[in-house]
Amino acid sequence: MSDVVVIGGGVAGCASALALARRGLSVRVLERNQGEGASWAAAGIIGPQLEAAGDAPLARLCLASRALYAELAASLVEATGIDVGYRQSGALRVAFTAEGRDEIARELAWQREAGLAVEICDGDGVRAHAPALCDEVAGGAWLADEARIDPPSLMRALRIAAERAGVQFSTGATVRRIVVEREHARGAQLEDGTKIEARWTVLAAGSWSSLLEASGLAPSAVRPARGQIVELTPATPVLSQVVYGPGCYLSPRDDGRVLVGATTEFAGYVTAVTSRAVRDLLTAALRLVPALGDAPIGRTWAGLRPHPKDALPILGEGEIANLIFATGHFRNGVLLAPVTAKIVAALIAGEEPPLDLSPFSARRAGIAG
Repeated sequence: MSDVVVIGGGVAGCASALALARRGLSVRVLERNQGEGASWAAAGIIGPQLEAAGDAPLARLCLASRALYAELAASLVEATGIDVGYRQSGALRVAFTAEGRDEIARELAWQREAGLAVEICDGDGVRAHAPALCDEVAGGAWLADEARIDPPSLMRALRIAAERAGVQFSTGATVRRIVVEREHARGAQLEDGTKIEARWTVLAAGSWSSLLEASGLAPSAVRPARGQIVELTPATPVLSQVVYGPGCYLSPRDDGRVLVGATTEFAGYVTAVTSRAVRDLLTAALRLVPALGDAPIGRTWAGLRPHPKDALPILGEGEIANLIFATGHFRNGVLLAPVTAKIVAALIAGEEPPLDLSPFSARRAGIAG
């Protein structure tokens, strides 16, 4: 019997497993197929300020996680030698009209009042940060503390670091149900009937979380939201910082690649890339940065992000003892990995979590089964 079984080998599951193993616990991770979930498909934007229109619990959770990222990235380099691509590159949120620029300023006013780094810019100001932006851009906001990361490198490093810390991975292990005895979670049962016993169970199954029996989640608590991405490969780097604009975002890599994303579509568990989405993403990207028009298309792909009914993650304990939820992160899975791991490790150790988890409770309306 392991101390902990983690259901799900994505970024939340792997980061939690690593944090638990570093506390001396025996951990086993059950994953359907390596590289299948949203974590490997993400664009890697560490940007809690980009979309936070108000000082809400999710914004505070995301900011707390961003603050942990530099330490996590450094520890992964030390443990594995892998550069996960963490760069405090800054990010631009831009608009094509003066009205749009003013709307951005209004939405981000609370951040300036809270002491966060926010610089409202006119068109020339944003182009001073990113000269490749088109002349049509009328302004926006420069967010100097935002960052980016390379999710495939992050996932490789997390898995290797976890394995070296003693975590056991079972790939191809499709979980059917949570094993519950006397109102306590005791592990997981696989599709073939095999029971994996553990003193604690962590549910980090992403878009598949609501499919597990006896989890305490409503069948519709989490559903998959497809996000399609186009990778462009310009001959020389065009951007160094993240750009969040009308119709798309642009997430660059050190080697010059630019990821253009992403759609939000409720199409079930279908991961096909569609011509319409590719057209719309490219149209928006080329309007923002015309120089990308000559860039070859490298790859296209789609991931399934776990979307809870109220768009808030599901974190912490529910009605079943010894069951910890770490799911429903939607568009913020990579961003929230460090704080999720810290929360999971604290709860299993009997410590107070680093933040108030009541807004993210599995007991809230529409989430509990």
